[in-house]
Amino acid sequence: MRLKNMKKLNNYSEVIKFTIAGAISGIIFPFFSTNIEIINQNLPFNSPSFLLVQQQNPLLWIIDTAILILGFFGYQVGIRQQKLLDQASHLEYLVTERSDEILQQKLFYEALVENSPIAITTLDQHHRVMSINPAFEDIFGYRMDEIMGKNLDDLVSDPANVQEAHEITKGVLAGKTMREFGKRRRKDGTLVDVEILGEPIIIDGKRIGVLGLYRDITVEKLATEELQVSEERFRRLFQDSPVALWLQDFSDKKQWVLDMQNKSGKDIREFLKEHPEEFFTMSKLGKIISLNAASLFLFHAKDKADLQPNLGSIVSDESRKEQINTICSLLDGKTTLEKEMVYKNLEGKKLYVIAKLTVLPGSEESWDRILFSNVDITERKLAEERLTYISLHDIMTGVYNRAFFEEEMARMGKSRLRPISILIGDMDNLKKINDLHGHQAGDLALQQIANIFKKCFRSEDVIARIGGDEFSILLPNVDANLAKQIKQRVLDQVVIHNQSNTEGFQLSISMGCGTANKGDLLADVFQLADERMYQEKQKNNNK
Repeated sequence: MRLKNMKKLNNYSEVIKFTIAGAISGIIFPFFSTNIEIINQNLPFNSPSFLLVQQQNPLLWIIDTAILILGFFGYQVGIRQQKLLDQASHLEYLVTERSDEILQQKLFYEALVENSPIAITTLDQHHRVMSINPAFEDIFGYRMDEIMGKNLDDLVSDPANVQEAHEITKGVLAGKTMREFGKRRRKDGTLVDVEILGEPIIIDGKRIGVLGLYRDITVEKLATEELQVSEERFRRLFQDSPVALWLQDFSDKKQWVLDMQNKSGKDIREFLKEHPEEFFTMSKLGKIISLNAASLFLFHAKDKADLQPNLGSIVSDESRKEQINTICSLLDGKTTLEKEMVYKNLEGKKLYVIAKLTVLPGSEESWDRILFSNVDITERKLAEERLTYISLHDIMTGVYNRAFFEEEMARMGKSRLRPISILIGDMDNLKKINDLHGHQAGDLALQQIANIFKKCFRSEDVIARIGGDEFSILLPNVDANLAKQIKQRVLDQVVIHNQSNTEGFQLSISMGCGTANKGDLLADVFQLADERMYQEKQKNNNK
């Protein structure tokens, strides 16, 4: 470009030189002709003589001005000619530049086609092969000399589905871009799965041929089929699992938690501590994406639509702390959690479960895919509670047993808690009831005495059956005077019971009490209460 501009500048310089030379000649030539006329007339060389000669010979004006006029027109012609030359040179440059671009594009296209992993063939407007690339040879096994000029459908269409290939060809020849998936035949007769793209080649609004592209999708199809099999296997495992499984979207729950924290300036634990009523709002958030039959059975729900609106109510108050801790753990970046939770089914029955939470890969930030597995341990938990109850309680009466009573007495004895009173009661006529009415009546009498104790004492008092017909009660924070009042209240309740008794026997009990103050041993107080009980029993027997 720089060389061309220099050449153009030189041409303009030549035109200017010739123009200046013409102008000088146009001035000098009339000057000499006028001087010659002055000499012929023997006139002096001055301005008046010059003007006089010019006036006497008007032809000299024409001669003088003609050269100037011709010089001016010559200049204009030269400029115009130079512009034409410049335009021709510019057009030549543009043609050369465009040709280079076209050549580069052609080379790029050829390199792209030759090195493309996609099989590419160009076809004429009658669908005959004009060219193929190496990838076409690799996929279909044909060489260029074997396929040149032949109809492509006749060579590669699936014999079992020829019409499908013809429909694609028909669409492309009609000027449409066609994209399909199907099978095509190789040279050896085997079939290959391909993605097919047919594109009409149109120049200046006229279709001159077709571009055909074939991408081998054999590996992709196998992977897709394996994925489908795997998904089906997972779906069956999910649906048929005896473990209650459900997939939830927690994204709205996370957003709510973050909003509450931002508005309050406190973490979610502190916020819910100050606003416990908002726990239900948080609990009902979360969309159930899918769940299996075991989940429906566990919560006694008909379907997903039945369970979704009850998400807030199935969380037991006993597990409120665990629920909040779970949210906090997720906020801290935990992706797997396992906790023992207490739920309620839609009928209100308590459920004990081991809940495992897993944030699926890719959902760590959004929480939009969280898998829950809930193992029902209700029966086991109830059995454990039953065993614990049995180990601590007297089965017949439902009050604590001697072992638990002794543990509690030892624990309270070591504490600074004082005063502590102990009541000991012994039925006076259990043997008589057993002898006259049978052991079932005796068992009933023991249960009735235990029920009277349960009525008369507080929840923090420890009522225990420590022998066959003997009961003992630990009364924390009860002094000696109050203990005597409580003892009398029990005796009064026995009298009231006997007045309305219809079983054919009367209850009778002897009671003694003792109180431990600061520095006293509970074992000594127990012994004192036991002695006082026997003293009272002696009085009752002598009546």
